[in-house]
Amino acid sequence: MEKKDIQGLSIYIYTFGSLKTNTYVFEDSKSVCVVDPANANKDEDIEIIEKIKELGELKYIINTHGHFDHIIGNRTLKEEFKNAKIIIHPLDKEKLNDSVKNGSNFFGEPVISPDCNMTINEGDEIKIGKIKLKVIHTPGHTKGSISLKGEGFIFSGDTLFTGSVGIAKEYSNAFEEMITSIKKKLLVLQDETIVLPGHGGTSKIKEEKELNPFLS
Repeated sequence: MEKKDIQGLSIYIYTFGSLKTNTYVFEDSKSVCVVDPANANKDEDIEIIEKIKELGELKYIINTHGHFDHIIGNRTLKEEFKNAKIIIHPLDKEKLNDSVKNGSNFFGEPVISPDCNMTINEGDEIKIGKIKLKVIHTPGHTKGSISLKGEGFIFSGDTLFTGSVGIAKEYSNAFEEMITSIKKKLLVLQDETIVLPGHGGTSKIKEEKELNPFLS
């Protein structure tokens, strides 16, 4: 686990599962939010549940998209924290309980998440205590991929990585749409905005504008 402090907010970063997916945990005023719970075994379940209980009460489980490695922990967290709300973009909600659509069937271990409690769209705002996350719809990796903009940071899911971008093959023109999403919606953010991706290490918008070979 790694802790990153951004403008007074402590964000705990866990890398879970066979695909080394980043899971983010943070709280404000004892309200806890988990972005992309990738906990995939008992040890990982215990680790994240203990951290959540240490921080407060789980309010939201947000999936940046519906691929299995980003939703696999939904069920465990929902069973442990029954009042927590699972949130996803409406274009990806069918992936939650369809192992073919979420990709888990390919790996021989079907992942089925509980249904979402809420869907979110471009421009919506999610409040966790005093923290506000603005929803940015960034289609391409999936049709319902979102990024979440906070004060000084962005959760970019599998859309934008450090020095790279996500795979986009699910539908016609997916890759072109993803690059457009990044250029028009993410690279326009302040240079010092910290990018918190679905896989790999963090970076800054400035670094991606200058160094990412997919965005030149």
